[in-house]
Amino acid sequence: MNKILIFILFLFFTLSQNLYSEGYIKASDGIEWDSENQTYIATGNVSFKNDQIEAYSEKMIANYIEENDSEVFTTVEFFQKIVIYFKDEIFKGDYALYTKDSNIINLNGNVSIESPTRLLKGDELVVDLDNNTRTLNSNSQESIVEVLIENDANN
Repeated sequence: MNKILIFILFLFFTLSQNLYSEGYIKASDGIEWDSENQTYIATGNVSFKNDQIEAYSEKMIANYIEENDSEVFTTVEFFQKIVIYFKDEIFKGDYALYTKDSNIINLNGNVSIESPTRLLKGDELVVDLDNNTRTLNSNSQESIVEVLIENDANN
């Protein structure tokens, strides 16, 4: 009975999020909504999507504001097994913070950037989505690796 109730609540939440927000949140273990503090806490196979990124993690905390009768996510924190898709790039890490106003993603811990032509690894990554820049830092020279994965570099 509890599983049916959780499924119905999940379905209602998903449908209402799609109607009243600029993105959505889904989670297998549950979503806690705090209307007073305007936050959502999602756990278990979390997925998040807005007009900029699509992200997956094990836990997420999203802050929002109400704007024009809809919820706009302002900051989103991701924890554990993070995978973020932006255009043809994939960002991975142990922790990430997305800030809508600055349109910047900060990733920390076991960070990687995958694109069609390369794989970069480090300890910290700052992605400026508006200016199309990526700043990768590492604790040591050995932790940065670049691998070209083009099939035919001469064409």
